[in-house]
Amino acid sequence: MEIRIGQRQTRQRAMVHTLLMNSNRPLTIANLVELAAKHKVKIGQATVYRTVNALLDAKEIRIVKMPNGEALYEKAELHHHHHFKCTDCGKVYDLPGCPKKDLQAFLPPRFILQEHEFTFYGICADCA
Repeated sequence: MEIRIGQRQTRQRAMVHTLLMNSNRPLTIANLVELAAKHKVKIGQATVYRTVNALLDAKEIRIVKMPNGEALYEKAELHHHHHFKCTDCGKVYDLPGCPKKDLQAFLPPRFILQEHEFTFYGICADCA
């Protein structure tokens, strides 16, 4: 099945789309370039940026902003969740679920929680 991103569909754009849709974790632009190379697809950062922007516009992916400003990208269809960043290898992982009901206890009286975002830091299983 061919996915159209913008006006032209190229092997490089299709690879970026496939990588993002099949990933089980958020990816950076550099991750996408590196993973494409492992699949024998040479792709430049500019093409990745254009493709990511087209996928953002199409609402197929969403941006994950890390507290340090780093931008990662993941499938838009994912339910609310949080992230874990390995301080050794730098990879960011999705965490299942959310402790939202327990968060109200942290707020002062009469404060109403509307949104929240957590990023956990530590060593991933591969680096441990």
